[in-house]
Amino acid sequence: MFEGLKSLFSSKKKINIESLAAFGVDIHSHLIADIDDGVNTIDEAIEILLKLKSLGYRKVITTPHTMKGGYDNTPEIILSGYDMLKEEMERRNFNFPIEVASEYYLDETFLKLLSDENKILTFGDNYLLFELSYITRPSNMETAFFEMNVAGYRPIMAHPERYPYLIDKDLTAYKKIKDAGIYLQLNLFSLVGYYGKPAQYTAERLIDADMIDFVGTDIHNPSQIDVLTSCLKSEYVEKLLNYKGLKNNLL
Repeated sequence: MFEGLKSLFSSKKKINIESLAAFGVDIHSHLIADIDDGVNTIDEAIEILLKLKSLGYRKVITTPHTMKGGYDNTPEIILSGYDMLKEEMERRNFNFPIEVASEYYLDETFLKLLSDENKILTFGDNYLLFELSYITRPSNMETAFFEMNVAGYRPIMAHPERYPYLIDKDLTAYKKIKDAGIYLQLNLFSLVGYYGKPAQYTAERLIDADMIDFVGTDIHNPSQIDVLTSCLKSEYVEKLLNYKGLKNNLL
């Protein structure tokens, strides 16, 4: 009897998600070959795209890094790689919508780019994906938020759960960021502990607080396909699939 009760109370709901189709569009990935820390070849990109399609995604917006001194990409470099990917997809008769933008590293060089719309790649209704340093809180963060909005962009902060200096027990920093007109994009991989427990815990709390606007895979290479598959057994991925506030499907 007691063993039966113990089993009843210790059992955990088994999650077995069959599709991620409810997300519609993946807005964060690194699938332009050999220009950042993402895929090395077009073959790798297509392998990942095939997996995303099989999981129910209807479109991918891939977002290679733009980072001064790290990945000195320009719209011309990114679009050239994108054209090559599209051409190979057409050659293989692989019919799957893919668009391209960039994930911009927030620094002084990025702020200078904001004044010239020809130097910024956006997607949808002028959405602009950006990331922060993982180590130090940018001293000009609030200024950058203001300038992005004044310039007419709709800024999306990539993976806010991964910045240790933003984490606090009542999510105050995140509330201030959203009040500044910034959308929050959570990484699916955070929900299976891929970036560590603090990122996972923070991601779950942001979902519970209804603060997530977009979700992305942030997939970089085929070795992460298994991580993506593991997301199909996550309770919080299931919550996200039923989440009313996500904007991915508007793209």
